[in-house]
Amino acid sequence: MKKEQPIDTLRINLFEAGHCKLNRSWNYKRLASPFSRIYLIEEGEAVVRHSGETHTLHAGDLHLVPCYVTADYSCPNFHTQYYVGFAMRLDTGIDLFSANRCELTLKADDFHYRIFRQMTDLLTPFADEHGRLLHAEIPLATAIESRGLLLQIASTFLKQAIEPTELEKERLGRFAPVLQFIEENIRRDISLETLAELSGLTPTYFSDLFFKTLGCRPVEFMNRRRIERAQLLLSSTDLTVQEISYEVGINSAAYFSRLFHKVAGVPPRRYRKLLLDL
Repeated sequence: MKKEQPIDTLRINLFEAGHCKLNRSWNYKRLASPFSRIYLIEEGEAVVRHSGETHTLHAGDLHLVPCYVTADYSCPNFHTQYYVGFAMRLDTGIDLFSANRCELTLKADDFHYRIFRQMTDLLTPFADEHGRLLHAEIPLATAIESRGLLLQIASTFLKQAIEPTELEKERLGRFAPVLQFIEENIRRDISLETLAELSGLTPTYFSDLFFKTLGCRPVEFMNRRRIERAQLLLSSTDLTVQEISYEVGINSAAYFSRLFHKVAGVPPRRYRKLLLDL
């Protein structure tokens, strides 16, 4: 039986695409987007700080900002950019660029400019003035073509990806059913015992192994995924904060707001405004 490859279950969502000229007002601090962004700098200079590095981008630079990475954005004078905002997730809910460590800045060639221009021409008629595709009704053929173009851009970074070690593959593979269960049941109250049973382990051993593999306890991971889902809903829907709280399995809007602030660094309404301004 053929082993299923990640691409077979890849879920792709496009949130924005376009071309713009920006100046010093492009200045945002500590913003974590719920979707990944790829920029192609056409001219000028932009500075993006994240992942422990300062990335000074010039004409011809392709730059990836993975989702949920806290970043600072600034423009010393002016720059023009092509951009695309998207999510690529495996059926476990893990983002493709979280599962594959990539070089974040690459040099573009004529192929990349052509792809970005084609994508912009395709989607601009359906986007708002900021390139957002929130409520866009995109024809099927256009949706398929634009996702194909996005995959070509994304593949440029994935070609440079660092291959996971065999131990990392084994550990993540062991937890794949658990992660998929969490992703599909995030609105439910999921107990540690339920997750441990899926792995055939005792709750204590399961929690310890989960921590060694993913760097956090199961409850912390589930709360983080709830807030990540909430960040996506704040950026891609008009649902109220209370409605989003229920959507991610938290019945108290007050507790949801406190947890959101703790994880994202800002309250949910402020987070929504920052994303709209970016």
